[in-house]
Amino acid sequence: MKQLTKRARNLIFKFDLTHDYLKTEKTAMTLNYEDGKYRQSEIVRIIRESVIHFALTKREIKKYKEDDDFGEMQRKAWERISKAQKNQKGDFGELLLYIILSVFFPSEKFVTKVRLRSSTKDQIKGFDCAHFSIEDEDVYLWLGEAKFHQSFSGAISNAIESIKEHCEIDYLRDEISILSSNIELNDNYPEYEKINDILNSGGTLDKIKIRIPVLLTYDCKVLTNHKDIESETFIEEMTGEFLKKYKKIEDFELSSKPNIEVLFIIMPFESVAFIKTELEKLEEVMR
Repeated sequence: MKQLTKRARNLIFKFDLTHDYLKTEKTAMTLNYEDGKYRQSEIVRIIRESVIHFALTKREIKKYKEDDDFGEMQRKAWERISKAQKNQKGDFGELLLYIILSVFFPSEKFVTKVRLRSSTKDQIKGFDCAHFSIEDEDVYLWLGEAKFHQSFSGAISNAIESIKEHCEIDYLRDEISILSSNIELNDNYPEYEKINDILNSGGTLDKIKIRIPVLLTYDCKVLTNHKDIESETFIEEMTGEFLKKYKKIEDFELSSKPNIEVLFIIMPFESVAFIKTELEKLEEVMR
């Protein structure tokens, strides 16, 4: 995972952006360029190497490594990826969200959600990820949404709809119930008791600190006009681009309960369809 983290940090960068759109937290991310080309094909490689960490539990990975059975480990991980067609499956968007949260944010997975579905033809039920963080002794649950779309308008509209649905008290109660019985941290983990207490003590949901990271991808024509993320023209044009997207998000006037924070993560590509096609080819090989 250390090598994977290093490679992800050499490919994906947070875009430093000052703005006044502060109703919800927002993070813009871009890839860098190599030989004048936006390195979106590298995302496929990063996703491939992340599948075992995304789809298997730590205990499963440890067991496969002890048995020196790396082939079976890969097979089992890919077996848990949905077999739905590329435009109907959310796994790769969820994988990308997993990478971003694991590498760039202070969060760690505590439930492998792809392990919980009854059929690989089904999509992940509820939130797309279940991570946590400990901050000043407080436990935060990171319950994410991933919208791996070509259109930003489509991505944000679907995201807002999902957030509103998933933040309903009955929906949240069901989600917490599922997570509480599937905690993958063992009793020896330093923060196990804190997480277990939050999920299984029967306390009010109003007191659980929840972050909802929302990944939004889209096709961005601006990226084809540049060759270097450090150039002044790139920074100027992408600043304008991201500010437009931030305004679109705020135009929805999303509101949430005091214990729930929503964080939008915006990542543009030259062609989301290209990435999905390459991932589909990779999946055929790996299966």
